[in-house]
Amino acid sequence: MRADDLIRDGLRAFTRRQKMVFLLLAAFTVFLGLFLPVLLSTDPRNVITMSRTYRPGELADEDVIAPYDISYIDAVATSDDVAEAARSVLPRFSYSISASVETRKRAADFAAAALSGQARAFVSASLLADHDDAAGRIDAMEDDERAFAASLIEEGIRRLVEEGIFSSADIETARSGGYSEVHVEESGVPFLNSGRTMSFGDMTRAEDVYEKVLSTLSGTYPDISAEAADAIADAIVLLISVNVLYDPVLTTALREEAAAAVPPVLVEIHQGDYIIQRDRVVTVQQLRTIQRIYDYSVVSVPFWKIAGYAVYIIFLTLMFAYLLFSFIRYRYRLALYSMLFFIAIDLSLIAAFFISMYLPYEGVGYIDPFLPFLLAPAFAASVTGRRRTGFAAALLLSGFAVIYPDSQQFTFIYLLLAIECCMMFIRFGNERIDVIYQTLFSSLAVAGVSIIISLIYNHSYQTIFTSAIVSALNVVATFILLSVVLPLIEKAFNIPTAYRLHELSFSDTPTLNRLSQVAPGTANHSKNVSEMAYEACKAIGANADLAKVGGLYHDIGKAEHPEYFIENQSGKNAHDEINKTLSAAIIKSHVKLGVEKAKEIGLPQEVIDIISEHHGNDLIKYFYNEAMKEAKENRSSMVSEEDFRYNGRIPSTPESAVVMLADCTEAATRTMKNPNHQKYDKFISSIMIDKMNHRQLNNSKLTINELEKIKESFIHYLLGRDHQRIEYSKD
Repeated sequence: MRADDLIRDGLRAFTRRQKMVFLLLAAFTVFLGLFLPVLLSTDPRNVITMSRTYRPGELADEDVIAPYDISYIDAVATSDDVAEAARSVLPRFSYSISASVETRKRAADFAAAALSGQARAFVSASLLADHDDAAGRIDAMEDDERAFAASLIEEGIRRLVEEGIFSSADIETARSGGYSEVHVEESGVPFLNSGRTMSFGDMTRAEDVYEKVLSTLSGTYPDISAEAADAIADAIVLLISVNVLYDPVLTTALREEAAAAVPPVLVEIHQGDYIIQRDRVVTVQQLRTIQRIYDYSVVSVPFWKIAGYAVYIIFLTLMFAYLLFSFIRYRYRLALYSMLFFIAIDLSLIAAFFISMYLPYEGVGYIDPFLPFLLAPAFAASVTGRRRTGFAAALLLSGFAVIYPDSQQFTFIYLLLAIECCMMFIRFGNERIDVIYQTLFSSLAVAGVSIIISLIYNHSYQTIFTSAIVSALNVVATFILLSVVLPLIEKAFNIPTAYRLHELSFSDTPTLNRLSQVAPGTANHSKNVSEMAYEACKAIGANADLAKVGGLYHDIGKAEHPEYFIENQSGKNAHDEINKTLSAAIIKSHVKLGVEKAKEIGLPQEVIDIISEHHGNDLIKYFYNEAMKEAKENRSSMVSEEDFRYNGRIPSTPESAVVMLADCTEAATRTMKNPNHQKYDKFISSIMIDKMNHRQLNNSKLTINELEKIKESFIHYLLGRDHQRIEYSKD
C-alpha cells in the first residue's frame, strides 16, 4: 500500500476530534523538532547582559537598556484585559413571560374556585401537591373571610410575579462565579425589576415566599388572624412558580462581545530606553519585554537553512506516522497510541533542549549520552508489545538530534545503535523483574556503544569512561521512569500490555471464580481453550498472552444461564422443555452477556473483541437442524436461518480467530471415541474447513501455513488432555 493511502486509511480510524488532536500533536512535534535546535543555535542572553535572573518584585542591581527599537503586543496583558472585560459582565437573568402568565392565571382560577368553596377541588384537578392542605383550610373559612383571602392570594401572587421569583440553583450558579450581583434584562412588560441590577439579598427565592407573605400580611393587615394568614401564605407558596431565570446563552454572548471589544496592549520601547533601572522594583511587564527581546534575537540561522530543516523534519514526522500506521495492528488503538507516542516524543525533545542548554557535561566530548531519547521508544514498544514501534520512534528522535548544534558526526548512528540495543533487550515478559534484567543488559550494551563512538572520536580515557557511565545511567533512569509511568498509562487507558495481560490470566478473579462455581463445566472448558489458544498463538508468533486471556473470559456470559449449556448439565437437558428458537436465543445471548460483563469489569477492548467474535456470525447448527426437522414433521412454515445465527462480527485478528477455533475444537473433540493423532488431524481439519466455507476466517489474516501450525498445536494439546492411563489391578 502506498504511503498516502496507508495514512489516509489509518486516519479513517480517528474521530474528527482525534484527527484534530493528532494533527496538532504532529505539527507541534515538527515545531519542537525545528524550533528547539534553532533556539540552541544562538544564545539570546548575549543580546542583553544581566548579572542574574530577576523575579517580579525584586530590586534590580543594575540598569538594563534596550539594544534596539522594539514594538510588540503584550499577549499576557491583553489576555488579562480580555478576562477582566468578560468578568465585568454580570450574569444575565430574564423574566419568563409564559411562566408569569401561567402563574397569574393559576392564581385567578384558584381565587375563583375559593369564592365558591371549591379551592380543594381546583387543587386536586390541577394536580398540585398541597401537602399543607392550604386549599382545604381556605374552603373551611366563612364566606366573607374566604373572599377576602382569595383577593389577598390573587393580589399577593400578582405582586410577587411583578417583583420576580428566582431559582436558588440559578442564584447559586451566579454566586459560584464570584458575583454578588446580577442584571435582569428588559422584558417589554412592566415588571418591577426589569432592567435593574440586583444583589442576591434583594431577590425573592421560591423558598422565601412563605416568610415574605406572612411579613407583608402582618404589616398591612394587623387584624388578620394567624390561621388565615398562614393559610394564605401556604396557598401562595402552592400556586407560585419561578419566573425569573438565568440566561447562560445571553450571558456568554455579552461576555464574548465585551472581550472582543478589548484593544490589544501595545508596548513600544526605543533603543537606549531603560527597561530596568537600578534600585527599582522589577515588574512582570519589564521581564516580559526582556523575554520579547530574547525572542526577537533568536532567528540568526539563515532562512534557507531553516527551510531545509523544516522539510527534513516534516519528512521524518511523516515517515514516523507511516510506520505507526503500518505497525499498530488494532485500528481502534491507532489514535490513542499515535497521540501518546507523539506526546512522549515531544516531552523527550523538550527535556533534550533543557539538557543541551543548561546541563554542564565537562569531561564528555559529546552530549549524545545525555539525551533522554530512549524513553519514548521503550514506552512505544512496551505499550504495543512490538519492538518495531519503538524502532520507529528511535528513527524519528535520532533524525531530530542530527540538527542540534551539539550533534556530532556519529550522533545519528550512536542514538540509533543505543536505542536499538535497548529495544532488542526489552522483554515482554510476565513479571516486573524482567525490567531489572533488561535494564542491566541494556545499560551494558549502550555503554559499549558509547565506548566505541568515543574511540572513533579519539577521546581521552577519562572522557570514554565518563561517557560510558553517563549513558548507562541514562538507561537506568529511563527504565525506572518507565516502570512508574507504564502502569499508570495502562490503567488510565485500559491498555493490554504484557504485564496487564499476565495479571488478567490468573484464574483466581471474582468473575472467573463465580464462573467456576455456577458453571464448572464452562470454567474447565475455558481453561482448556485458554491453554490451546496460548500455545497456538506462540506457534504462529501472535500475541499469546492476549489469546490466553481471551480464552479464559470468552464464555463468562454463560454464568447467567449455565444450565442451558451442555458442559454444565449432569442429567436433564433444559432445552427439552422449550422450543428450538428460544434455545438458540439463549445460546446466542451468552456472547452479548459476556461482552456486557467484560465492559463492567473493565477488560481491555482487545479481550472484549475476542469475546464478541469467538462465534462470529456462524450458524447454531444443532438447534437449526432440530427446528428444521420439527417444521418438516409438523408441516409448518419454513424456519428463519437468522434466528439461529450468532450476531457477532467475524474474527478480526489472529488471536480472535485462534480462540474461535480452540473453542470449537475443545468442545467438539469431547465426544470423540478412542482419539489419536490421525483422528484429531482429520477432525480439526474439518472444523477449519467449515469455518473457512462459512467465511468466519476472512478477516483474521491467518495464512494456510499458520492454520497448519495451529492444528498441530491443538493436536499436541489434545493428546495430552485425553491421554490414557493403564488400568491397575485392585490387588
